[in-house]
Amino acid sequence: MLSRAFLTLGTLILLAEPASAQVDKKVSLELRAVAMTPTFGIADDERVGADIGAGYGVGLGYRLSQTLRLMADFDAGMHDSGIGDVNTYHYMAKLGFDVVRGGKVTLTLNAGAGLVSISPDGGDALNYFAINAGAKLGIRLGSAVELLISPQGDIAFSDENEVLTSAAWIWPLGIGLRINF
Repeated sequence: MLSRAFLTLGTLILLAEPASAQVDKKVSLELRAVAMTPTFGIADDERVGADIGAGYGVGLGYRLSQTLRLMADFDAGMHDSGIGDVNTYHYMAKLGFDVVRGGKVTLTLNAGAGLVSISPDGGDALNYFAINAGAKLGIRLGSAVELLISPQGDIAFSDENEVLTSAAWIWPLGIGLRINF
């Protein structure tokens, strides 16, 4: 399934208009492969010890002005841990500000809030309010397609009695494509 997605995205790149035909598009779709990197309590506690997990991400964006973006991101990761397999799901609403825009590169700083769901293998999902901060670096491949590098930081305000930490830090580090419409 993943190979089909990359084949489709590769085809989109080849069919994209040249950068000289660049048009300011309002809506964007992001497709990312993600390394979900837990740190601090959720990674360091010997009872939990969540490892870096592979995952994927999808994002939608809407350009409010030349420099301001409204974004919604979903990231999912699968982690090995001391308590078995753990899946994490991140649902974030964000506001982004383009600090660099023009030519072939766009750098957007973003912040937001949402929900992180932690699902231990065989257990109920544990849902926590979370905050987000990060950046998105877009490198233009054509008028409608950008290579996207997206380091994010999500802090879920978790229950120490449930996941052995009061703040689960998980860093979705993604690479993929942003398609602008």
